[in-house]
Amino acid sequence: MSCDGHRAACRGRSAPGRRSPAGERGFTLLELLMVTGIIGVLSAIAIPLLQRAIVQSELKAVVSEGRTIHTAFKNYYLDHGQYPSTTGSDAFELDTFEPLRSNRYYVGNLGARLLGEQADAYGSPDDQGQNQEFWVEMTLSKDSSIRFLICDSDNAPLSGGTYLDGVFAYEDGVQKNL
Repeated sequence: MSCDGHRAACRGRSAPGRRSPAGERGFTLLELLMVTGIIGVLSAIAIPLLQRAIVQSELKAVVSEGRTIHTAFKNYYLDHGQYPSTTGSDAFELDTFEPLRSNRYYVGNLGARLLGEQADAYGSPDDQGQNQEFWVEMTLSKDSSIRFLICDSDNAPLSGGTYLDGVFAYEDGVQKNL
C-alpha cells in the first residue's frame, strides 16, 4: 500500500529514517540493539567479578569460623587431656561437629558453607600419644577447588607431613596466604 496522495492511509506512519509524529515516542531498533549489546558486555565483565567476590567472602567467613573451631579443639584438649577420637562415644562427627557442639566449645554453623554441609575428613593420630593431635579437612561449597585444613598435627593429608597448627586454605592443592 502506497501513501502517495492518500494522507489518511499514511497517518501514524513515518518514512524510514524520519522521526514519528509528536506524541508517538519510542526507540529505534538500532538504539535497542546498542543498549542490549552494552548490557551484554557489562554483564560479561561484572558477573565473573561478582562470583569471585562471593567466593572470596565465603572463604574469609570459613577461615574466621575455622579459627573458632581451632580454638574449640584446643579448649576441648585442655579440659579432656586429648582431642576427640575417631571412634567411640567422644568421636568427632563430620556433620554435627560433636562433641564440640554438645560441650558448648563450638556453637556456629560452618557446615552450611561446606560441600555436602559437613567436613570431609577428621583424624586424631596417636603418634604423639593417644589423641594428642587433630586435623579436619573441609571443602568450600561455592568452589570445590578450595579446601581447608584445621589442625594441630604433622599427619594431616593436605599438609604433606609438615607440622601445622591453625587454619589453612588450599586452592587446587596449593596453600593460600590468609
